[in-house]
Amino acid sequence: EEEGKGREIVTRWKLDLTEGNERQRRRLLPNYEFHGLYNIDEAHDEMEEKDQDETERGMIVNETPERQDRKSDFFVNGSGMEATAEILKELNIKKVHHRDSEDIVDIYDYDADEDVQTEATTATGSVSEVENEGARDDNTTEEDGREKGPDAEHPGATEELQDAENVASSYELITGLLRPGDWPEQSYNVHRCTGLEVRKALLLWCRDCIYIIDGFEQSGEGLDGRIMRVEKEESSYNVNLRPKHFKASDDESSAQGGTGGNEERSPDKSKSSKKSGQDSSNNEVTYQHRSQRIGFSELHSVFRRRYQLQQIALEFYDIHSSGTLVAFATNTEREEVLSKVLAAPLPNSIFSSFMGTSINYRKFMSSWKSKIVSQWVNGKMTNFEFLMHLNSFAGRTYNDLTQYPVFPWVIADYESEEIDLNDPKSYRDLSKPMGALGPERAQQFKERFEALEASYVSEEEPPPFHYGTHYSCAAYVLYYLMRLEPFSRLALTLQGGRFDVADRLFHNIGNSWKSASQENLQDVRELIPEFFYLPDFLTNTNGFDFGMTQKGKHVHDVTLPKWAKGDPKRFVRINRQALESDYVSKNLHLWIDLIFGYKQRGEEAVKALNTFVHVTYEGEVDLESMIDPVQRESTIAQIQNFGQTPSRLERKPFQQRVVFSPLKDNDKAIDYGALSYMAPLAPPFCIVGANHRCYVKRYSTDVCKLGVSGQGDKAVGDLCLVKGQIIGVGRNCVLNIASKSYYRFGGPNNGLSIHVASLTARNRELNKLLTVHDGLHRAQISVAKPSLNGQWLVTGSIDSTVRLWKYDNPTVKLCATLCGHAGWKITCVDICTGFGVIVTGCAQGRVILWDLRTLTFVRSLRHNFKDENTNVGQQTLPATSVSINHKNGNIVTLVGPHISVFDINGNLLGTENSLGARPSCSIATDCPEWQEHGIVAVTGHVNGEVRFWSFDQASQEMSVRFLMVDREHTTEITALRATGNERQDTLLVGDKSGKMSICKTVQMENLNSKEIGEIVTELRAAKGLESLTMA
Repeated sequence: EEEGKGREIVTRWKLDLTEGNERQRRRLLPNYEFHGLYNIDEAHDEMEEKDQDETERGMIVNETPERQDRKSDFFVNGSGMEATAEILKELNIKKVHHRDSEDIVDIYDYDADEDVQTEATTATGSVSEVENEGARDDNTTEEDGREKGPDAEHPGATEELQDAENVASSYELITGLLRPGDWPEQSYNVHRCTGLEVRKALLLWCRDCIYIIDGFEQSGEGLDGRIMRVEKEESSYNVNLRPKHFKASDDESSAQGGTGGNEERSPDKSKSSKKSGQDSSNNEVTYQHRSQRIGFSELHSVFRRRYQLQQIALEFYDIHSSGTLVAFATNTEREEVLSKVLAAPLPNSIFSSFMGTSINYRKFMSSWKSKIVSQWVNGKMTNFEFLMHLNSFAGRTYNDLTQYPVFPWVIADYESEEIDLNDPKSYRDLSKPMGALGPERAQQFKERFEALEASYVSEEEPPPFHYGTHYSCAAYVLYYLMRLEPFSRLALTLQGGRFDVADRLFHNIGNSWKSASQENLQDVRELIPEFFYLPDFLTNTNGFDFGMTQKGKHVHDVTLPKWAKGDPKRFVRINRQALESDYVSKNLHLWIDLIFGYKQRGEEAVKALNTFVHVTYEGEVDLESMIDPVQRESTIAQIQNFGQTPSRLERKPFQQRVVFSPLKDNDKAIDYGALSYMAPLAPPFCIVGANHRCYVKRYSTDVCKLGVSGQGDKAVGDLCLVKGQIIGVGRNCVLNIASKSYYRFGGPNNGLSIHVASLTARNRELNKLLTVHDGLHRAQISVAKPSLNGQWLVTGSIDSTVRLWKYDNPTVKLCATLCGHAGWKITCVDICTGFGVIVTGCAQGRVILWDLRTLTFVRSLRHNFKDENTNVGQQTLPATSVSINHKNGNIVTLVGPHISVFDINGNLLGTENSLGARPSCSIATDCPEWQEHGIVAVTGHVNGEVRFWSFDQASQEMSVRFLMVDREHTTEITALRATGNERQDTLLVGDKSGKMSICKTVQMENLNSKEIGEIVTELRAAKGLESLTMA
């Protein structure tokens, strides 16, 4: 009961804005601000969720006149603003004149003059000082202040109060937000941009770090200037909530871009909210200060970015993949800070190999881009990851919705009951922009361009274009993501506090495709990355009432294609499989030419029907000549509605990806030469070229010798490979692979000791004691696990506490104590820095997820065991193992005999009672969910068996794909580790007797002729006969 109550504390969730593998943002965090933000009584909200009948009583109101009047506002229909020649002339936006289009410098053409600064053309969607609701990391602090203004009868008191309390001639206002020992050497006025929310801030340069502190600005020069507090603006929202188990009334869909229809609203649930003081008096002033510290030792990368059409911004990423976008006043300040950052020691950054030398940023990025392109062309990188890299190189970032990463529509069939990803007809023509897909619509756009071209008589006039709208802008991003916080709030802000009318909201994927590809001359939008990894944006989990369309359809969850079977996970998985298919791999370079390459502008763009309004292109707007600040701000605000074209990366046709096939000679034989190129993207423990087969065999054996003295048996606790040699340590030990050492715990000192695990130039003696750390817990440590990078250490104790430590050789520093296991011994832990997750399990069987960045509770995992006839109160099943998939965040748990798989947001994907010998340990592999044949988990058993498990996405069931029975291991398996060079193809196994073995995936050339023949037959059937309908 206590566990159930704990789970129900959190009823609203928001997307974690930090990035994981392939720059994906998958994790949902508790949204404790939800009820306060929308002025909703939390207790009433929970009561309403439990009583569905109470909330569904038929009280309907029609759309208010005020709402009808908003239909002509910018962005209201999620289609951005369509440009016409007349509108562009009225805007009177001056065009930069180039002698030749080739004079525009490519963003990473390092052979170009370094002094040339290309003018950019991207704007943010808002300049309001809206509070930043993003996830806080462990280096972020916030301070809220609320101060009553002076009495209206004493107007002179206003200036006096401001001088006394809000202005300082020194850094007295901010010193409390800095760590002891940090002192600013230089300060800059900047804007921090998160989505569409922009806040004034100070960037402080310190000796070992930088600080970005919201809510302050400085007047004057250097450190002698006066610092002032900036008032935080407040936003009002008018939202309606639906009951938790609301079901849409029907499946009718409406045409995209309708004029809006009647909407159902429940007056008793309609709330007009204002953050931080809805009913406060007009002279009440609110401040909020967010202080973020980015230490140079924790800085991973820094990128030049555009902001409001100008090259004045930098984006910082820390080792937690948390991005921070800040815009400076001038390009000179931006370059000054960038130079200082690159000259600082950055041991954990992408620039670390250049430490001590001068770094040419443009040359470094050009070299990095070439390396990324080479990896993709040769099949060593997924299409998704490559597109994310290209977006980043072209200036696209999650932190600015006006420059959000752009992805292509890849599937063209949204009507069939099943979809065949082997059929080219299932795919969109990637050689054409969205506006040129339908022949009739393409002809209309061509005629528009020709008409504008015929009337184009002066360079002072807007040049001709095919499309008055764009394929990517802030409105489109929020159109897709409106169901998911914090984008719901941003969508409301963009719409003046209310959601748009139901017919114009995103509610049907098939309709959106038809609108963008065939039916609507004002719609040529592409997709966003979330379509390929995040099913949560397709469901209305926060229960917003979006109203009803003219055809009587409740807008709630997004209507999916028939082949998705009503499952958002299935839709996203198939969409990703389509993106990674051979067809798309062979043709993706054609789409890249349109978006990032030589067909982006100029004559080639005209031929490809791929020209947009000139103000969307980089370097096409002359802001420098605009002296009037009002005109300048108005121009920026207007241009942002048209969308922004990415920076051009190539002037010549992009390289085509080489797609390898395991078959040759008319599909009659195995092409062994192609297998090595296919290995990097093959699923874990599957035969390269035959992903549907798993075959693992033991290759060598050794005996564990480290850390076994003093323990009751010789059981192996952990193992790893170093230069092909297996290294194992005892039961109460765990390896820190990064530092080539191991931790030993479980002694009466309630601490641990650190020993040498592998010989290095500094440590030439195995097992040598390096340091001892006593009293880390109040009782004995029962389990420990370091992060893969060796910088973090999680320990669990028999007293039920979990502690997180920062390891900085030779010291360990306590970061947090996590309590939630109610007195039960901690039995297993795991940590993933990529997704910022800690998972802990105890002897009671409870498994908890914690946030590594904020060091807070996230959720408990709900197990649902099948075939369990005993009452949990009578029989407690301990959690034996927890393990995290570092590619998608999935979590594998072993509780009693039950192996289960959860996604990163705690949804149970599948569970299975491991029949036969009892499982003794388990690990997760790094198999992504879109590779359906992959091995997702490996279990070791008390009789020495090792089982490889796959997960059937359709039936939601786990099954044993391969059973490895090895005569070498006849006792309980106590340790497993999946490893490998390019992929996980090697399994390390340790047992209770101290034996260790290296087991490797069998290569195709080592199979006998009979097995090869069977595989050829299976591959031919899959290629020619089997329809990949994604069962």
